[in-house]
Amino acid sequence: MEKTSESLEDYLEVIFRLKQKQETIRVSDIAEVRGVSMASVCQALQRLDKSGYVKYSARETIELTTEGWKLAQKINSRHRFLFRFLHDILGVDKDSAEIDACSMEHILSTNSISHLVAFLQFIESARFRHKSIAEMFRECEPTGCALPTLHRYGPGRRRRFKGSRFFEGPFLHSLKPGEKARVVHLHAECAIRQRLIDMGILPGVEVEMIRKAPLGDPIEIRLRGFSLSLRNSEAETIEIEKYDEKKNN
Repeated sequence: MEKTSESLEDYLEVIFRLKQKQETIRVSDIAEVRGVSMASVCQALQRLDKSGYVKYSARETIELTTEGWKLAQKINSRHRFLFRFLHDILGVDKDSAEIDACSMEHILSTNSISHLVAFLQFIESARFRHKSIAEMFRECEPTGCALPTLHRYGPGRRRRFKGSRFFEGPFLHSLKPGEKARVVHLHAECAIRQRLIDMGILPGVEVEMIRKAPLGDPIEIRLRGFSLSLRNSEAETIEIEKYDEKKNN
């Protein structure tokens, strides 16, 4: 069978979903769901008919072929799984989860989907202190902490629980000008975390302290050759691992 584009796969999925609700599907039904003109739907149906995924003639109802059913079912199953993973597990809002799942269903390989399925099954079945990992994540995700933050110990250090022990990790605002570090964990609440991610500050990236304002706020850091300005309150949420400390351990 001819490989379909993402757009044509979306049409197949719409037809599949409509078929679950109604016996007869017309061009106008698809146009309404997709938010496009009937002329655009007709063009897409003609291409799908030529590829062997639907049976379509002008002014007639649309039917999926056997191959069309197989592909539509596969796409729809991926979409439902990814939506569940994004919304039910990660806590993404419904609208964003729907849009993102629609994009991801086309580009993720079967290998990646398989690993996501295994990961989802793991976090739903694994339990710690009578709670599943999924339940614990949903409780702690809004603050960005793996487990609730406990206390602060000295400038730029916070004591957290990890595994079976407590440990202290320095935070970005504690760096001195010229020092470099690797981002380990974002402890920010959702809104701040999104802002940090938009700036490219994610776990694993290297950052360098450039300078601090006289009163310590804001600070300027270098990230992948670009300079960024952060509020001190934002820098306090970024746990780091200093490169000199890493070498000594």
